[in-house]
Amino acid sequence: MKKKLLFSVICLMTIAFTNAKTIRPTSLEKQSLSNLQISIFGDATPGGWVSDTDMVTIDGDNYTLTNVSLIPGALKFRGNHSWTLPYNWGGTAFPSGTAVVDANGITIPTTGIYTISFNLTTFAYSIIKQNVTFQTISIIGDAAPGGWVDTDMTTTDGNIYTLRATLGTGALKLRGDHSWTLPYNWGGTDFPSGTAVIDANGVIIPSAGIYDIIFNKTTLAYSIKFKVISIFGDATPGAWTTDTDLVTTDGTNYTLTNVALVPGALKFRGDHSWTLPYNWGGTALPSGTAVVDANGITIPTAGNYTISFNVTTALYSISSTLGTQGFNVSTFTVYPNPAKNSWNFSSSNERIESIQIVDVLGKTIRSSFSKSNNVTVDASGLTSGIYFAKITSANATNTVKLIKE
Repeated sequence: MKKKLLFSVICLMTIAFTNAKTIRPTSLEKQSLSNLQISIFGDATPGGWVSDTDMVTIDGDNYTLTNVSLIPGALKFRGNHSWTLPYNWGGTAFPSGTAVVDANGITIPTTGIYTISFNLTTFAYSIIKQNVTFQTISIIGDAAPGGWVDTDMTTTDGNIYTLRATLGTGALKLRGDHSWTLPYNWGGTDFPSGTAVIDANGVIIPSAGIYDIIFNKTTLAYSIKFKVISIFGDATPGAWTTDTDLVTTDGTNYTLTNVALVPGALKFRGDHSWTLPYNWGGTALPSGTAVVDANGITIPTAGNYTISFNVTTALYSISSTLGTQGFNVSTFTVYPNPAKNSWNFSSSNERIESIQIVDVLGKTIRSSFSKSNNVTVDASGLTSGIYFAKITSANATNTVKLIKE
């Protein structure tokens, strides 16, 4: 009896041990998955959460990736560009450890060039930062901050070099290792972007200001541009879909005149992206100091505004440009009034930019932004009583009393 019981326990332990290991691919499974592609994925990787970066293997078990550029963020390993279990691994240890199926991504703490290895049998991984020294690329010339003394650019991969700098007017050249040694000596004729030419004259900077400079050492493509600053949010013309760009002549002070805003949130951001620190909100209106990564500035009423923003100090102003005059009563009508189903608004000489229907408590209950000389606003579903229409054109505003039957 004891022998039978012992045999049963051993069988159960064997089954349990076997089941515990099935989450790892067996040799047979690996043979059937000879085309399995292991990749890295996540916001720390070159492809972000959009594109996998494939690793290389010669035996279907050990996978490697060399000279890959990573940034701070999460990194996961996965198979065949899919989250299908068990080929989806994360972890907590850095720079090496044992990956865990379906865990959170491994945290990459610093930007750099890494060598990565992963073992499909043991799940052992390593993510080792390389001590890489890249060629120094700098700008120089009478337009550069240091004049004919080099101002160094920065890079994380030895290929793409960037710099945000205050430039003057005049010539600007790019060069390597603070020397004129060919072929690492470039000029050009095109502004604000083009392809650099070896040993050519400097690119001519036409006006002083703060510029974002980007240079690709492989293709020699360059750009020397002011940062794009835009407004974004449900108060802006493009809502949360399309940026509305401000205008600048110096890369510091940005303006936008006579832009139509509606009630809602407005944020400032750089290069149509949420990348910090070029992402600002705030609480003050009509002016204040924008706060990095804060909620949007609340625009309380529809109208046309003039907006200014200083990208260095973050000071902003959002002021209404509406005149104080109302619509000429001889050119503007609303009918029927009283109305049962809808009100028709008509202007004979000014386009109506927006109409807000508010109740006697001042609450907005209907809005229209049709931007037309003739606008119809639905009144069906509203309770009988008195309402007000706040009507805005490009140059005027008016409030009209409405009656709903």
